[in-house]
Amino acid sequence: MKKIVVFAFIGLFALSGCEKFLEEDNKGGTNNDEFYRTPAGYQTLVVAAYNTLRTVFGGIPWLQIAGTDMYNMARGFAERPLMQYEQLFPDNGTVLTFYRNCYNAIQVTNVGLYYNDVAEVDDQTRARLRAEFAFLRAFYHFLLIEQFGGIVINNEPTLAARMDLPRASLETSYDFVITEMEAALPDLGNDRARVNKTAANHYLAKVYLTRAWDLGNEEDFQRAKQYAADAIGGRAISIPFETLWHPDNDNNEEVIFAVQYSIGSIATEQDGNAQQGIFGPYLGGAELNHKYMSASLFPSWNLHNFFQENDARYEATFMLTIYDQYFDYYDQGKDKTQIPIRAYYPRVWGREFTRADSLAWVEGKEHQIASNFRYFPFKYDEEAYRAAFEMDFHMPVVRKFDSPVTRHVFSQTASVRDVVLARLAETYFLYAEACIGLNDFGTAAQYVQQVLDRPGNAKDGGRLRPNLDIAGAASQSEALDAYLIESAKEFVGEYLRWPELRRTKKLKEFVGHYNYDVRQIGLEQAFRGLDGQDKLYRPIPIDAITLNEAQIEQNPGYPR
Repeated sequence: MKKIVVFAFIGLFALSGCEKFLEEDNKGGTNNDEFYRTPAGYQTLVVAAYNTLRTVFGGIPWLQIAGTDMYNMARGFAERPLMQYEQLFPDNGTVLTFYRNCYNAIQVTNVGLYYNDVAEVDDQTRARLRAEFAFLRAFYHFLLIEQFGGIVINNEPTLAARMDLPRASLETSYDFVITEMEAALPDLGNDRARVNKTAANHYLAKVYLTRAWDLGNEEDFQRAKQYAADAIGGRAISIPFETLWHPDNDNNEEVIFAVQYSIGSIATEQDGNAQQGIFGPYLGGAELNHKYMSASLFPSWNLHNFFQENDARYEATFMLTIYDQYFDYYDQGKDKTQIPIRAYYPRVWGREFTRADSLAWVEGKEHQIASNFRYFPFKYDEEAYRAAFEMDFHMPVVRKFDSPVTRHVFSQTASVRDVVLARLAETYFLYAEACIGLNDFGTAAQYVQQVLDRPGNAKDGGRLRPNLDIAGAASQSEALDAYLIESAKEFVGEYLRWPELRRTKKLKEFVGHYNYDVRQIGLEQAFRGLDGQDKLYRPIPIDAITLNEAQIEQNPGYPR
């Protein structure tokens, strides 16, 4: 009989959720063998494995986005250690939660794989589900590698007590992830709502690319290009940016891998995700009928300045006009000129918005103004831009992830929009980044340009051009600078930036140039640890060291 015994280290530290799941679903006195053999019983493991994505990405994924060039601390100084690095230590609770959630998810996939051979399903379904479980297990290991470097590999269910779980080398950790994903690839299907072949190709490109930068292996850049090409599959970037992110267009053809949500799939209207409310200031309480902004992160002044005047993605990314109720913007068939405007965020490109500009707009005949109207012109001086940070509404919020269907739910986790983890434009960027790694700046520029050439991106109907010339870069470092600025504009609010800066070895440089919060304390003061080394990974949680009898070496920059 197959029996799951939670061993001490993983059970106490990371996997209590899995144990609870097994107990709750093992109803009617049946044992695990009997329950998970049935199609319905085994399906609970499949659902549990996919639900782990909501656990990891449903809240604020601080480790993916905090402490970069794109976002500043909000007025509450939430997660200051992750935003400024100086006070980041191994006892950080947010780092611990991420670490625990990933290993909990890994254990769920291990149980799914363990019972795969006895589940009463047809052979084709068995093979596909085995591949899905294996990919998800590798995916979570990769998330851990991105943040921590070499990791503890957990590739089996907890069948016996183990207190010594050694940390694998970075090389071994990558080998495990790549082997798992490549083995899973042939048996995956093509359903975009599940792990699929395109997702596996996309993430294999990213894993090889990350390993190439970390270990300096030129062949890995070539493999990254091949897997990215397979994921692209000849498809062009064809969906206009606003259409791509329209609330009615979840799981569109550009989406490769996403955390799935819908009203029908959540227990309460508060059990969605937080993405729509992370990026921007508080918009007031429920009485105003705006979306709940947790004011966790503020898009940086530099991020706004990355955008050029001709770039339609700026208006498609930021909500520059807030009507009487925030979600009025999405109501079809309503005459917007008759709805009072509550807040307005004008920007005159290349100069400050003047009193004359304000009077001209107020006197216009194409809008109504609410009695409590406010406007916040974009300031080209960073200190002036930040002067109003303590105020509600003070800057435009990111609107890409808005969830109008839950417009009357005032909750930080009200959104039932899918959380997109990978999409075709990123695959193009991964291909371009691999080309930069091979010093082929011309091809890299071509792939980035294909994303910039998305229909409707240029307001004048012409072509957008990158801020800096990738093809003409004098060095790999210059090419990466240009590439990363374009990535910032395309992927605002998506959960990619910290791993991207870390793998390209541009984290400290870009934070030093563009992160206001870090500049206030000094770049070296922020990054330099007590051991004299920089904090270029996250700290291994202290609990993961003290509960483990194996000797676990802490990452550089942190107390050992």
